[in-house]
Amino acid sequence: MATLLPARLIPVNCAQLQLGMYVAELDRSWLQTSFHSQGLMLSHVEQIEELQRLCEYVYVDPVLSEHGDGEFFSTGLTARVEALPDREPPTPLARQRLELRALGHAFAAALQGVRRSGELALAPLRRAVEPVVTSLLADADTIPWLLATELKVGFLHRRAIGTAVLMALAGKRIGFERLLLDELALAGVLLDIGKVSVPVTILAKTGPLTDHERAFVERHVRRGLYMVRAVSPISEALEDAILGHHERLDGSGYPRRLRGTQIPLAARIAGVADTYDAMLQDRRYAEAVAAHDAMRLVNGMCGRKFDAAIVRSFVRALGLFPTGSWLQIADGRLGIVRCQAEDEPTRPWVALLSDSAGRRLPSGPTLWRPIRRGDIVTAVALRSMHIPRRQLDESLGAATNLAA
Repeated sequence: MATLLPARLIPVNCAQLQLGMYVAELDRSWLQTSFHSQGLMLSHVEQIEELQRLCEYVYVDPVLSEHGDGEFFSTGLTARVEALPDREPPTPLARQRLELRALGHAFAAALQGVRRSGELALAPLRRAVEPVVTSLLADADTIPWLLATELKVGFLHRRAIGTAVLMALAGKRIGFERLLLDELALAGVLLDIGKVSVPVTILAKTGPLTDHERAFVERHVRRGLYMVRAVSPISEALEDAILGHHERLDGSGYPRRLRGTQIPLAARIAGVADTYDAMLQDRRYAEAVAAHDAMRLVNGMCGRKFDAAIVRSFVRALGLFPTGSWLQIADGRLGIVRCQAEDEPTRPWVALLSDSAGRRLPSGPTLWRPIRRGDIVTAVALRSMHIPRRQLDESLGAATNLAA
């Protein structure tokens, strides 16, 4: 039976909005604003000022917010699960959207529990991970697509979900059995759970870290493993991935400075997935890069930082142009990779959305596939594109249904 996870939203006066809040609904239609219709994480003061100009109040989701429980979130975690009637089965796309949401809610609840009491609720995370892995085994494109185009959550939440998906896809490509795939995905969710013990001032620092600050950051690995171990006995793969995801083949990693095959297999997979996913996000010390460029950078570290065989499997699993990545083709049109072609990592299916100037295509979004080398000119970062926000949202919605 499918599940539906609506959050019990909290009305907040716009004068009281703060950075880190997740705005799920407005007091008016999203179409009357320039904001994304799927919700909004308040990460810039300008967003708050725009909402204050347009709205009297908004509805905030306390589960997806990065803001700690304070006076605006006195009700605490309010998300709940309701069963959909059997007569209303969701489409595969809707079901996978709900599965991602469920995982996001489970991680948010686990994070809140750790911050409040220091105790990690592992069982709900396991339950939330399993349907996502099931969907990835049957369809390796839809969840990555939703992750790239629809999921609007805070940095730590996005990193947890993204790394879990990547580790499951890499394990699937390598040929691991189902139980190990579940453990790899769960490890992806938990790789950075120990960062709750790192002072926010250090995590948010834009300049170089001091040796003392770097030691605090590196401590998150052992701290995270301690949190997970404290709950119940865990698998070797889960422990290896959490403890070793910052180890590198040349011995430059941490915490144990392992080299080569001293690094367990799960840790080597986690290192690749974690590094690649981090490159896709804006960080305090670097801007996000296009997915294809991130793949090239990871591939360039084969043999020095990462296991070459694992990187090859990773590339085959995601494609050279991963699902959800933006491209420009030879005639100037811009598009986003909608899905991969089986065993052809250089020839994905692309949803073409606009011309080179960002104008709508006369025929609307169209599926296209490269024929020869050179048909795809370059990977494009979303922030460098000049497509109006509303047009982009509408085009992505239409592109979602092209291969749904």
